Amino acid sequence: MAIDKDKYIQKYIEEGLENTNLVETLIFDIKDGISVEDDLATLLRSLHTLKGSSRMLEFKRIEELSHSLESIFAAFREQRIGLSENAVKLVLASLDLIKSGLASVQQTKNDDIEIHEYVKNLSLLAANEDFLLPEITIKQTKDLKNSYEGNSLQSGTDTEDAGEKNKKDAKKEVKSESIRLSLEKINGIIKSIASLQSLEITAKSILKESDLLNKQLKEFSKLIKDHIKHDLSLTSNLRKLERFGDRLNSSLKNYAIDAENSISGAYDSVISLRTLPLSTIFDNYPRYVYELSQELGKKVHFTITGKENEIDKNIIEGLTDVFMHMARNSIDHGIETPHERIAAGKDETGNFSITCSRESGSMKIVISDDGRGIDHEKIRQKAIKDGLVSEASAASISGEELTSFIFRSGFSTSGKVSNISGRGVGLDVVRGSIEALKGSIIVESVFGKGVTFTIIVPLSIAVLMGFPVECGGFNFIIPANFVETIMLISREDIITVVDRPEIKYNGRIIKLFYLSNILRINTETDKQRDTNFIVIVRSYEDIAAIAVDNINSMRSVILKTMPAFMENVPLFSGIILNEDYEMVSVLHIPTVIKMAKRIKTIDMKKRNVEFENLRKSILVVDDSTPTCEIERDILTSEGYLVDTAADGAQALKAMKTKQYDLVCTDINMPVMDGFMLVENIKKNNELSGIPIIVISSKADEEDQKKAFTLGASRYIIKNSFNSHNLLEAVNELIGGNSVR
Repeated sequence: MAIDKDKYIQKYIEEGLENTNLVETLIFDIKDGISVEDDLATLLRSLHTLKGSSRMLEFKRIEELSHSLESIFAAFREQRIGLSENAVKLVLASLDLIKSGLASVQQTKNDDIEIHEYVKNLSLLAANEDFLLPEITIKQTKDLKNSYEGNSLQSGTDTEDAGEKNKKDAKKEVKSESIRLSLEKINGIIKSIASLQSLEITAKSILKESDLLNKQLKEFSKLIKDHIKHDLSLTSNLRKLERFGDRLNSSLKNYAIDAENSISGAYDSVISLRTLPLSTIFDNYPRYVYELSQELGKKVHFTITGKENEIDKNIIEGLTDVFMHMARNSIDHGIETPHERIAAGKDETGNFSITCSRESGSMKIVISDDGRGIDHEKIRQKAIKDGLVSEASAASISGEELTSFIFRSGFSTSGKVSNISGRGVGLDVVRGSIEALKGSIIVESVFGKGVTFTIIVPLSIAVLMGFPVECGGFNFIIPANFVETIMLISREDIITVVDRPEIKYNGRIIKLFYLSNILRINTETDKQRDTNFIVIVRSYEDIAAIAVDNINSMRSVILKTMPAFMENVPLFSGIILNEDYEMVSVLHIPTVIKMAKRIKTIDMKKRNVEFENLRKSILVVDDSTPTCEIERDILTSEGYLVDTAADGAQALKAMKTKQYDLVCTDINMPVMDGFMLVENIKKNNELSGIPIIVISSKADEEDQKKAFTLGASRYIIKNSFNSHNLLEAVNELIGGNSVR
C-alpha cells in the first residue's frame, strides 16, 4: 500500500528545516573543537533522521545528499579528514541545497534539485581527495530564499484558501498536539487578565477594612466585658461575634492571597504564550559570523550562551536588527585582521561572544569582542572637526563622555563605506530601538583590548520590574534596568563642589539631584533632612544620584496601556495601578537625567525658594481621580504647581485660601458642576480674572456655547485631548512656566 505523502509533507518539511539548521549550528562548534564528540553524535543523528524520512517519502535527491553529508562527518569522526575552510563552505552549500529541496517539496511536492556536482565533490572530500566548490545557480538561490519565506508563512496565519482546503480535508487530518493562535488574540487575552488586577486590588482593600473592623470589634467587646462582667449570655454572644470576625478575616485573607496567586499565575501563563527563545534570532549567527569574517579576511571565534532564554515576541522583533548591526559592527570595525592582531601581540583569531541571562526580571545581553576597542582620541578629534565641542573644552572631556558621542546620529570615525559598513544604520538607531523597548545599553571599552555592550530589556512589554518611590506626596516607578544601586546616606555624606551637591560612589564623585527639583514638585527642603534615600541610575554613559522621599523594595508590576493624551509626554514610559487603585507613572530615566542636567541653579535651597516664588499655580477640577492625575502629571512635568479638587464646591473652597493663575475643570461633577463653578468664579470680583479651561466629554455645540457665555476661555473635548493641546492652551492663557 502506497504512503499518502500529502498527510506527512508539512511535518517532514518542518523536521527537515529543524535538522538542517541544527547541523549548520553544530558545524562551527565542531570546527572550533567545542564538545566535539557530543556535537558529532547529535549532528550525525540529525542527518540520519533526515535521510530516513526522505527515503520513506521517496525524496531520493534529499536522501542522497543527506547520506553524502553523513559520510563527511563519519570520516571526520574517524579522523580520516579535517574540516578546512573550503570543506566547511562545501557542507554549508550542500545544506543550502537541501533547504532548496525542502522548498521545492513544499511548492511542488517534488525534491527537484540538481545534486550531481555536490554529491561528487562530497564523495571526494570524504575520501580525502581534492574537490571543488560547485557554483550555486540562480535558481537554487531563489529556492533558498523561498524556503525561508515558506517557513515563515507556515508559522503565520493560514490564508482563506488554505482554510477552505483544511475544512474539506478535515476527515484526512491526523490529531495535532498544538493549535495556532494569532498574536492579536493572545494580546486580547492578556489585556483581559490584566483587567482582573482590579479584583485583586479590591480583595486587598476589603481585607484591610475587615482587619480594621475586627480590631475595633475586639476593643468594643473588651470594653463591654469590663463594664458588664456578670451577664454571661452577653459575654457568650460577644465571644461568638469575635470568633466569627476572626473566621471572616481569615477567609478574606486566604481569598486575597488566592486571588493574587491565581491572577498572577494566569497572567504569567498567558504571557508565556507570547514568548520565544532568543535562539529565534541567534540560531543562524554562527554561520553569519563565519561568512562575514571570511568576506572580510578575518578569523573569528564566535560563542553564544543562554540563547534558550525566552522573551516577548515583540521585543525579539525589536532587537533583531539591533543585534545584527552590533555583530556586523564588532566584526567589521572591532576585530582586526590576522596580520594586525599578530602585530599587536594578539592571537590571530579574534573572539566575538554573545551572552544572554535573566537578571532581576529583565533580560541581559552582553555583546563583546577583543578587538580594537573604542579610540577615545579619534572620537575627540572627530567631535572637534564636526563642531560638537571646542578644542579647548575637548581636552577635559572624560572617556565616558567621549563614548557617548558614538550614539549621536551621523557620528562615525570609520573612513570606509562598503556593503558592510556605512549602511546608514548607526548606534543612534540602536539606542532608539532599545529605548522604545524600555531598555538600556551600557558601553565599556579599553582601547586595544576590545569593547563590551551590555543591553538590558524587560522580559515582556507588559510586565516591568521596578522600584516604587515617593516624592512630595506623589508616587512613581523607577524601572529596575536603569538602577545600579539603592543607598541611604546621611546629610554629612553629601559634599558640595562649586555649590552643587554631589556624593561619593564606587570611588568616584557623582552629581546628586533631587527628584522634587527635577519634576518641580513642591516639597520640604531636601537638604534639611538628616538622611536621604538615593537611587543611583545609569542611562548609557550618564550616571546620576537621584534623591527621593522614600523607596520600596523592587517588585513586578503590570504595565497598562498609555492613554492617548499621555503618549507624547516623554517623561513617562507607562502607567500602572497600585494597591489603592491609583494610577502611578513609570519614569523614563533617560528623560529624567536630561531634565536634571538642565538645572542650572547651584544652591538647591535657593532653588526651592525660587520655585515657591516663581511657579505658576493651576487648579485641576474633576471627579475622576485618574483624569485629575493625568492632567496634573502633564502640567507638573512642565514646571507648573498643580492642586486638584473633586468638584466645584471643593474648588471654590481652595480658591479662597490660595491664589491660582488658571483653572481646568470638567462639567459633569457631583455637588457643584463645572458650569456653576465657572459662573461663581466670574461673579467673584477677586477671582473673575482667572482664565478657565473646560475639559469635558460633552461635545455638543450648545454645551460649548454655554461654557463660553459663562466665561470659559478655552474648551477641550476629551476625545481630542492630548498633552500638546492642553499645554498649548495653558501657554496662550498664562504663558510658559518661568522656572526652567
